[in-house]
Formats: sequence, C-alpha cells, structure tokens
Amino acid sequence: MTDTPSAAPPDGPARGEQTLARLQQLQLEADRLDDFLRELVRLASTSLPTPVYCSITLRSENSAHPYTAAASHQLVDQFDQRQYDEGDGPCLRTLRTGTSHHVDDVDGEDRFGSFPDIAREYGLRSMLALPLAPPRQQVAGVLNMYSAEPHGFDLSVREQAVVFAGHASGALGVALKFAGQLQFSLDLQSAIASRTVIDQALGIVMAREGCTAERAFEILTKASQQRNVKLRDLAGDLVQGVSGQPPSVRPLSPRTFPLAGQGH
Repeated sequence: MTDTPSAAPPDGPARGEQTLARLQQLQLEADRLDDFLRELVRLASTSLPTPVYCSITLRSENSAHPYTAAASHQLVDQFDQRQYDEGDGPCLRTLRTGTSHHVDDVDGEDRFGSFPDIAREYGLRSMLALPLAPPRQQVAGVLNMYSAEPHGFDLSVREQAVVFAGHASGALGVALKFAGQLQFSLDLQSAIASRTVIDQALGIVMAREGCTAERAFEILTKASQQRNVKLRDLAGDLVQGVSGQPPSVRPLSPRTFPLAGQGH
C-alpha cells in the first residue's frame, strides 16, 4: 500500500477550535470550489487523532453518477471509483440515505455487496462515511474517511469526525453558494455579451434594409433558422463581415468607490 496518510497533530482541547479556524481560513483563501475541496480533504485527513485517508463525494447533475470531487490520496480516489462502478458501498449508501455508515473491520462486514473484497484489495480495513448537509439543504455530498487498520474509528474518533463533518457541511454550503453566484455572474456576462453582438448586427440590418429593429430581428432569426446557426454566431459573422474583425465586447468590471477620506 502506498501514499501513507500523514499522522494527525497531537490531540488536545484546542483541536476543534483550530479546525474550525482553518475551515474559515480556507473559505477566504480558496478562489475556486475545487481548490477549496482539495484543501478540505487535506485538513480532514489530519484533523483526527489517527492517520486516515479522506475524500469527498458529490452528486452530479445526474444523481445516478456521483463523483469524487477531491481526495487526499490517489489510492482513495481510485477506490471511490470502484465503489461507483459496483453501485454499492458506505459512501453511496450515505449519499442516498443521508445517514452515516461505519465499517469497523471489512473482515467481519457482510453489507455492501463486493465492497469488503475491494477494500481488502486496496489495503483498507475500516471506513466512515458522513453526510455533508449544508443548513436548509439536502445532502450535497459525503465525507469519506478510510483507515488501513481495523477498528480505526472507535467511538471517540467517530464523535470527533462527526463534529468535523458538521463544520465542513457549513463551509461547503457557503462555498457552493459562492460558486453558484459566480456561475450566475459568468452566465449573465455571457448573455450580455451575446446581446451586445446581436444589437450590433441589428443595427447593420436596419441600415441595409431601412427597417425597424423588430423587422431586423425577424430577418436575423429567420436566417439563423434556415442556416441552422446560432443567432449570436450569425450576428458575429455579420459584424465581422462589415468591420473586418471579430466583434469585441467590453467586459463587465465592478464599480470602484473611493476609500474613506479620499474625497468624492
């Protein structure tokens, strides 16, 4: 077995506070959702008083095909995929039911179909799958923890893992919200850019045909349908044909405000 997980820092009463502070720091530092998730699993793998491997499973748009969004080690990334291929395992059960699943030792495990045999193949002996459910949302994913040792998650470790998953759920909810807002902003900018190019093309058609904007739009739409070309692409070709260069759209930029004391 390769990629041995890092040993956890010494245990103590400050562990939970340090973990929560680090989660908050990750939210501020990460520029992208995948960056945040990668750092989250790294933190998870070192936040318990025992060495563990960690991964995060998220739902895809097609809930029948979950995927590993981040993994602390390549080993568990590959192992997760085997679970998905088999269609059963603690991870998938937790994703479907929203309840945690614990495997104390795969040698005594008779649930999850062929999962125990696959786990032994990868040198994994005990597992803990915890739901990641942001406040007021359904289960968004699963925090998977794996140990190379049997009985790797005793009651004390499980309790600490549940606390971590609770903090991680809140952090994930914030990260997903910001990611959604960013995607909305990108979609909005794309829509505005398309509208700008189409408006430029409408002006060209109006000048050529001596018609109203409504009639120019009808002409462009009909041409788009007849040629089976997207309206924006057709508009871009028309603008480039007249100007000799592709249409340029000025990107949106946030409005800046003077700092206090710098005047109006």
